[in-house]
Amino acid sequence: MMNWMNIELILLILMPILTAVMLCFSSESNHKINITITLTSISLELYFITALLVSNFAAVKNASFFLQYTIGRAESPFVINFALDNLSLFFSLIVTAAVFLIVIFSVKYVEDRANQFFALFFLVLAAIQGSILTADLFTLYLFIEAITIFTTPLIAFKKNETTTRAALQYLFYGLIGGVFFFISIILIYFELGTLRMAEVAAAFVNIEPGMQLTIIIFFLLALLIKLGIFPIHFWLPRAHSACPAPISALLSGVLLKVYLYIFMRIFWTVISFTILSRFQLHHFILELALFSSLVGHLFALQSDNLKKMLAYSSIGHIGMILAVLLLNTKAAFYGAILHIIAHLLMKSALFLSTGYLLQTTLSYQISDLKGVGHKNRSVFVAFIIVCLATIGMPPLFGFVSKWYVLLAFLESQHYFGAFVVGAGSLIALIYYLRYISQAYLTFKGSETVSIWQENLSFKEFFSSFNAMKAVIYLFTFLIIFFGFSFKFFSMPIDTAIFELLNPQKYIDLVLGG
Repeated sequence: MMNWMNIELILLILMPILTAVMLCFSSESNHKINITITLTSISLELYFITALLVSNFAAVKNASFFLQYTIGRAESPFVINFALDNLSLFFSLIVTAAVFLIVIFSVKYVEDRANQFFALFFLVLAAIQGSILTADLFTLYLFIEAITIFTTPLIAFKKNETTTRAALQYLFYGLIGGVFFFISIILIYFELGTLRMAEVAAAFVNIEPGMQLTIIIFFLLALLIKLGIFPIHFWLPRAHSACPAPISALLSGVLLKVYLYIFMRIFWTVISFTILSRFQLHHFILELALFSSLVGHLFALQSDNLKKMLAYSSIGHIGMILAVLLLNTKAAFYGAILHIIAHLLMKSALFLSTGYLLQTTLSYQISDLKGVGHKNRSVFVAFIIVCLATIGMPPLFGFVSKWYVLLAFLESQHYFGAFVVGAGSLIALIYYLRYISQAYLTFKGSETVSIWQENLSFKEFFSSFNAMKAVIYLFTFLIIFFGFSFKFFSMPIDTAIFELLNPQKYIDLVLGG
């Protein structure tokens, strides 16, 4: 039986799938038509999720917003159930907005095999939306596996030995993480006879403690692999650095945030944080995440490949976010979610600007960056601004989000966490300066000037303006703007925190809806 109420939820998943199918059957020669299909689809995706926010704004503001869409009978253990509350709405909105900008950038960046690229891209988007919107564990598992399967060929898109090896390693560890996740849901099904998140959440306390611990450990293993937490982190920089710039932005800027959402949904909604803390696992994961953060920044410091450095930097930031979440306080949630937004903007901007700046270089090695700062100076200035934000330079958005993370650690008297935040910023300052200074070096000889120098007059600025630059400038503007106007996110973050701290609301609405 299908409930036709709130069909917008299923459209957010179906529309990218239909777009992928249309692109698969469309000829590469129909370039303008394919671009129209691509841009129309991603615009509609953003419109639908924004319309859900606007039309339900009063409920969102009061933390009473909830939509549900069900396929199948509610009493069936394999019912397909989608639910949208303040937490999932928030993540779906920021992810869709970021993907919208990445698609606009990609239209100009990807010309060879564009149909194949965008078909896979939209399938990944459908799986991402499904992962955020689903309200049952088996469907969540399927969407997680779909993300892994469809991102693998995107990582290997350049079709050389390096990208193929990185893609196969990504696929292997992605599937291993999926196996661990599947073991947990199988154990839950045998214990409770259901895989609906709300029903599992209501009955998980009745499972024998030894089995609870086993289920939790397998969930943790799965998600720590997906998040690239030390010591199972080495696949991430290889995968994130091997693929085209838009896919690097998708993986590091967007996809890691989706896995953080899944972590929150599992360990605050499905499995009560009280149960997690009963086994003292939150302390272990917190310290591991902090150590992973420090290791990520140290590896970024020694990396001589720009994209690998950015990927290692992501390990540093994701470790910090995961650690502060596990403090389980309102201040910690506020800092973590604020930094999720900031990191999404910053890392997307860094990978896209890197892809744009280094289109004509032989590699991403630091030695090949010489002189890049003198070509497309306006884009490189944007790159520097985003680097400063990532370091945590005031008054940029990265400073604000890191400041609230730091305050959360200090409020909880977790001084090692505060040290990692400060040390990570200091190490980041050093490794970003290495690349910025190298990019401003010039070659000897007069030929250098004619190749690399760019006139920064207004006329030249606008004559060279294109969609890729526009996206980079917009990301940079948002990072500056939200540094001053971060309170814009206070209401959505507060309502998302309310969902985390009151999981019973989600349980009651799903079971009663």
